[in-house]
Amino acid sequence: MKRFTLSGNQQQNLTPQQQKVVDSLDPTVLVNAVAGSGKTATLMHLATKYKKGIYLAFNKAIVKDVVPKLPMGWTCKTFNAFGLGMIKKHHPYAKVDFTKYTNKGYIHPNSASLISKHMAMNGNISDASWKTTCDRFKIGHNFIADAKKLFAEEQKNTDVISGDDMLQYPIDNGWKSEEYDIVLIDECQDLNPQQIAFLTCIPTKRIVFVGDMNQAIYGFRGSDPYAIEKIKDHYNPVDYKLTESFRCPQEIISTIKHIVPDMTSNKTNGEVEIVDGNRDIDFPDECFIISRTNNNLVKLAYKFIQENKHFSIGGTFIAQLKRDLNKVFKDATDLDSMRENIAVQYEKEINKATNNKWSISSIENKYDSLLAIINLAKDTDDISIFVTNLAMHSDSASCRKLMTIHAAKGLETPTVYFVKPDSCAYFKERTESQWEKQQEDNLYYVACTRALNKLVFVN
Repeated sequence: MKRFTLSGNQQQNLTPQQQKVVDSLDPTVLVNAVAGSGKTATLMHLATKYKKGIYLAFNKAIVKDVVPKLPMGWTCKTFNAFGLGMIKKHHPYAKVDFTKYTNKGYIHPNSASLISKHMAMNGNISDASWKTTCDRFKIGHNFIADAKKLFAEEQKNTDVISGDDMLQYPIDNGWKSEEYDIVLIDECQDLNPQQIAFLTCIPTKRIVFVGDMNQAIYGFRGSDPYAIEKIKDHYNPVDYKLTESFRCPQEIISTIKHIVPDMTSNKTNGEVEIVDGNRDIDFPDECFIISRTNNNLVKLAYKFIQENKHFSIGGTFIAQLKRDLNKVFKDATDLDSMRENIAVQYEKEINKATNNKWSISSIENKYDSLLAIINLAKDTDDISIFVTNLAMHSDSASCRKLMTIHAAKGLETPTVYFVKPDSCAYFKERTESQWEKQQEDNLYYVACTRALNKLVFVN
């Protein structure tokens, strides 16, 4: 068997809570594990007790991390990769096209996975039902007609599959994978309805769900905000908890006790500080700078470029920023005309969003970022130089890293600067939905628990 090691902030000897999970024999188990509680190490210990198992991961990054740690005879895949393997057995020449359900108009990228496609293809779903579903998942109503048309076209070309088909085809056809001694489901709080349904396609003697209900932050993009509750309703699992964090010291945990009251730690070397964001802050070379929104990161990036300081920022965000700036640059001769273009574009997008709260928040965040750049710039040339310099930092290996809370999930570092933490409270106040309010609390929790030693709130 392959050997595995725990990270430096964890321990080789299992805690009593971890040992209970490893020793459990219940057919279905749900483990709620707080941030930094050694869930992966616990699962690796559990895996050594079985000859043949499958570890279903949330994304490719987790797969890459877990594969070297698993015993011989085990498999680790994302849900989509596992589903695609099942399809290939029945349709060896199937081709994957991730743009398949993209139309000229906007269709939510997770829409196909949120709606049972066979219902649409069979014509046994009403327009009223479509509308209800679209409203629930923040999908534009124009999706109804477009989706039905696309689904009909799909039947003519079964050799081409989308990312959503990878799970839906096995579900619709009642296909079964080979049998496993045990199935481990990581990050179960982020499962969407399709992934939960797909588990019926995997014959197994045991299923162990592991996650952190307080790290559910992807409801806006299709994860079921009630995934944990649905797992409990469907599988009736035996509950276990991992409440001791090896990552976060007591001082940092004290800042999130109102969210996770039973979280504990034996580490006492932590530090929590509050600083005034209006003052000049000397950010150290090795730190994460985390924000709820991108506009705060844009301002700091501009400041770092002016001061010739090294930093890195997500490449996807930069690419989108450049596209948005090109739009407002159109026919603009100076900063004032750019502001006018922003106002016009903003009004157009807001009108399209109607009452979609997630879209409105995203649009506001985007245009706040654009305005932040223009308000900081001396002229249009200054903006061009800024964007060029910004792109040079997208792949930087420097340790001063700018990121949103969503991008920071799953990461850790000695020092975290949490910029404008009250932004989470702001978004929480703007929504009426209880699960949306909870996810703002979860974002706050995720941001704070990235810190190994020091947490700095930048107000």
